[in-house]
Amino acid sequence: MRRRFSDAPAGSVLTASTPESAFERKAAQWFLIKDRVDTQTTLLNRLRDDMSEDLREFGVQDEKGSYIIELPRPLRLGEKSYKGMKLERYTTQGTSEDEAEAIARDLDTQAAEQDRDAVIYDRLFPQVRQFDPQEAYVLYQEGLLTEDHLDRIFPETEGWRFKRVAA
Repeated sequence: MRRRFSDAPAGSVLTASTPESAFERKAAQWFLIKDRVDTQTTLLNRLRDDMSEDLREFGVQDEKGSYIIELPRPLRLGEKSYKGMKLERYTTQGTSEDEAEAIARDLDTQAAEQDRDAVIYDRLFPQVRQFDPQEAYVLYQEGLLTEDHLDRIFPETEGWRFKRVAA
């Protein structure tokens, strides 16, 4: 059930017990915390960037390529203790379709020269049916699809975003 906001005077927001006064208190708290988090995040990112430079310049590089600086004494924060900082190196596996295509074409050419079947390219790049959304609109303009068809093909979905509204 949807509640309606009351008609209490705006000045009573701190003491009033109305839906809008409760919401205004929550909004004020959210704005304050959001501002603090944004400020702290900016400061944290600057520190991270400065310390990353320090780690690269003064740190000891381990066998995996990461840089480490040990602190002269451990820093204790609550129940946890920290003995240093690390700029950890990691790798991710990428994909180069251009290289795959060049290799496949080269190997298929070699196979054809030796009277063998050239199958590598077709196996790496199979022909796949693919929906063309632009074509649906073209078919609609040509009268081959109806508006109802388009509504079914492109159903509307609803989403929500939590945003601030500027004054």
